[in-house]
Amino acid sequence: MTAKAEGPLAGTRVVVTRAEHQAEELLEAYRRQGADAVPLPLIEVVAPADPEPLADAARSVAELAWVAFTSANAVDAFVPLVDGWPRRLRIAAEGRATADALESRGLAADLVPARADAEGLAAELGRHLAAGETVLLPQAADARPLLARRLTEAGFEPRVVVAYDKRLPADAPARAAELFDHDPLGWVTITSPRIAGAFAALFGEDWPRRRGELRAVSVGAVTSAELRRWGVEPAAEALSPTRDGLVAATVAALFGGVGCG
Repeated sequence: MTAKAEGPLAGTRVVVTRAEHQAEELLEAYRRQGADAVPLPLIEVVAPADPEPLADAARSVAELAWVAFTSANAVDAFVPLVDGWPRRLRIAAEGRATADALESRGLAADLVPARADAEGLAAELGRHLAAGETVLLPQAADARPLLARRLTEAGFEPRVVVAYDKRLPADAPARAAELFDHDPLGWVTITSPRIAGAFAALFGEDWPRRRGELRAVSVGAVTSAELRRWGVEPAAEALSPTRDGLVAATVAALFGGVGCG
């Protein structure tokens, strides 16, 4: 006999849409709270269309003052290409998950802003960079230009390089149909603006009818804004863009309306 799930989310299905290689910890965190956590990867990380600029950046790190990572994916794409990390090169990480990814590769972040977003990282870097210093920004192909723009406005020299791209996994529509064709959408984690759009696009012309069923758990304000653009008011928004923040926001929303965690 299977033991009955216990915890505040017992009996609640939560669909986790993170990339497959990043989803397991979030799935387990929900399961520890009793949820029926189900994976539906809506992002697949792939190499950039032109890999040479990234390789060139890795070869020239000795010329840099700083490198700033805005995601674990950027860490995974860039760090293995560097043959010998210069001791004088300082490292910034946008948030704790990115810093953890660096630590898993033997590197420590010199700077992790208290506010884990592009605005927070730009402000904190501005307090540490010297005028005219170059900071490398390995980013996704669709990354917001905000960080580079803020650094440029402050008199620094950001160098943006595409570290990776993202696409919808080929099996996502079939997996979504299996989950949602006969059940309401319910609780779904939305952990980036791109995932918000990808989720809506799964339903095509049926989206206006189905979106009212969605109880979206947003990772933060930028993602929430994108959900609203698709006609969805988030049921919950994490106070911190972390695994624990998402789970706490879901629990709070389930028991008290719109939740934050």
